[in-house]
Amino acid sequence: MKAVFCGTFDPVTRGHLALIQRAAGLFDHLCVVISPNSDKHCLLSADLRRRLLEESVAHLPNVSVMEFDGLAVDAARAAGAGVLVRGLRSAADADYECNMAGMNRRIAQDIETLVLFSAPEDTLVSSSNVRELLKYGLPVDDLVPVPVNRWLQENRTAKTRQTHDITGCNDKEEQK
Repeated sequence: MKAVFCGTFDPVTRGHLALIQRAAGLFDHLCVVISPNSDKHCLLSADLRRRLLEESVAHLPNVSVMEFDGLAVDAARAAGAGVLVRGLRSAADADYECNMAGMNRRIAQDIETLVLFSAPEDTLVSSSNVRELLKYGLPVDDLVPVPVNRWLQENRTAKTRQTHDITGCNDKEEQK
């Protein structure tokens, strides 16, 4: 059976990776889907997020990564999956996830939603928290996978820490 795990992954965190690893153990194939979120302004380009995710999951042979602009249920169909995997960190996430699962069920009755609870040590790990720490030049190496941390270290400069512009890359495409 195939499943998808959708998210913005801006950037992918150790919490995301822990859920991906657990879901990979439950399914024959897990497709991690990078999807836009109209409520968020992304720090990293979709292409960079895809590359960092691919590096972060390279040790998982039954995991692939794709970009998809649309509904999660449509991403599941495009990947040939019958299950949407979602992560739940806290009670604050529960109402949102319950609403999303209900709407997804309304739209696509053939696609199930499976919620995995985050490990207690990952309840505070979120892309938003990582971005906020980066904004102030604080370390995030314990919150992100090695490929993400390596990229951040290679692309942050003294100037970016002073201006709070943490993209720090020379490639204009990467800054979108």
